[in-house]
Amino acid sequence: MTRTQDRYSAEIDPNSRHRSSYTANNGNCVELAQVPAIPDAIAVSDTWYPDRPGLRGSKSAFAELTQAALTGKLTAV
Repeated sequence: MTRTQDRYSAEIDPNSRHRSSYTANNGNCVELAQVPAIPDAIAVSDTWYPDRPGLRGSKSAFAELTQAALTGKLTAV
């Protein structure tokens, strides 16, 4: 029986990593990557903590999160 890949266990394509253009050249930035086994999945990681797993979700969920942050609709609790 073959195990079905999910967005949390699937490998990230290291060649698809994109680092934020707002990096302060101190290694503390956000990085996005594709999850090839799940075409709609994206991984977001903090390069300050490379050994920690990245946050993973759908591309549309990430777009909604980004839009909420940019428009001030995302607030800290």
